[in-house]
Amino acid sequence: MTKSRKNPKLKLQNFRNLPSEVIIDIVSRLPARSTALCKCVCKSWRDLIQNRELIKKLPPEIVIEILSRLSIRTIGTCKRVRKSWRDLLQTRQFADSHLSKSVQGLVVCCDWLSFDFLAFEDEPDLEDPDVYYKRLATFDSCELVISIFEIKGSVNGLLLLNPLSSIADDYYICNPITREYLQFPFDTHMQRLIDVQPYEIINYGFGVSKVTGQYKVVRITNIRKSICHVYTLGAGKTLGKGKWRRIDPGLPLGKNKHSTGAFLNGCLHWFVEDSKNSNLISCFDLETETFSTFSHPPVSMFKSYEVLVALGDCLCICDNRGEHEIAFWMMKEYGNDESWTKEFVIGKTPELVSDYGQSNGIVCPIKIFKDGHVLMTWEEHLGVNMLSNMFYYSNKTKTTTLFDAYNVFGILGAGSHMEALFFTPSFLSLKSFRNELVTEFSYFRSR
Repeated sequence: MTKSRKNPKLKLQNFRNLPSEVIIDIVSRLPARSTALCKCVCKSWRDLIQNRELIKKLPPEIVIEILSRLSIRTIGTCKRVRKSWRDLLQTRQFADSHLSKSVQGLVVCCDWLSFDFLAFEDEPDLEDPDVYYKRLATFDSCELVISIFEIKGSVNGLLLLNPLSSIADDYYICNPITREYLQFPFDTHMQRLIDVQPYEIINYGFGVSKVTGQYKVVRITNIRKSICHVYTLGAGKTLGKGKWRRIDPGLPLGKNKHSTGAFLNGCLHWFVEDSKNSNLISCFDLETETFSTFSHPPVSMFKSYEVLVALGDCLCICDNRGEHEIAFWMMKEYGNDESWTKEFVIGKTPELVSDYGQSNGIVCPIKIFKDGHVLMTWEEHLGVNMLSNMFYYSNKTKTTTLFDAYNVFGILGAGSHMEALFFTPSFLSLKSFRNELVTEFSYFRSR
């Protein structure tokens, strides 16, 4: 007895009977070449794909789903197609839909002035640097009134910028994709205390709470004792009148500028610097605004050569103390002290040693890829000069490969400042934070 075979034509007929909006939603997820082939399937599909009137009648949620899968440059073009699309692209619903699909990239700041934004492939080709990155956009900070900034945080496409000018009296939050920034003031009483103390006493953090989705800036100062202030975006009662709130600071924090506010799992993390608690990491829950601690792996008390960052879904400590190697520790299970694992060790190759034969620079991991490759920066101060560059660590070959940042970003050479950290492009508008003074800027070049 032979088994009856299903008629393939019947399967195709069932697919053709799907509602038009469902077919468009499916086709919109295909690459351009496949979409073109779909036009050849049948006349009804060809007409459907080319029918602009039908697209106009699609429900807003389907239009958002389709547009959120496009490139940033194409989305910018879509804003000019029709007013209804422009309005949809400015909604929080679209911003959230796009952010859920956005791939983590990189922001690079050169000489505290110019900012470049890169998108990376999930599986970088280490043999061909042009393959594994694509420049999204660039802008110059001179458009933000105060022209010299350092980046103190990056969350969901928003950057926390700290002005380095002595005449500045505001912090900045900027979204380079929507070309918006907002300003909020220093706490004047706290600033008077800070002015007479060394700059290194301040620890910063920027993140978003896990339940309510509130974006918060945390600043912890160490003047005789720790003092912690929190600023919540959009919490001010009147326009431009948001205020810092003082809360219990927890244990004293380290003053390592390389380990500022590692954001993961709705919390910010810093090294604790206390003679009785030298092996602890301080964890600040942005939802409850409370501090807790957990242990870090057996690394030294000398935190100047250790870096604490969020790498993928794990906390990571990069231990730079060794004379010949650098160890990377990963917390495999968040909050579990026993889950710290020495994930990999890289040797200090000649590229990680300065021209003066020294090897006391700081390596900081930025992004881990699906296949285990890790992008990292290397930085070393030599008097008034600073050497910096980027490297890829190959999990396959266990070797490092130079990413020539000097050539890619047009950095002039030693003595130029360069800092880099992860950046996830988003269309989250700063205007969604009520009672914040938001300004749009135009000096923005999309690639």
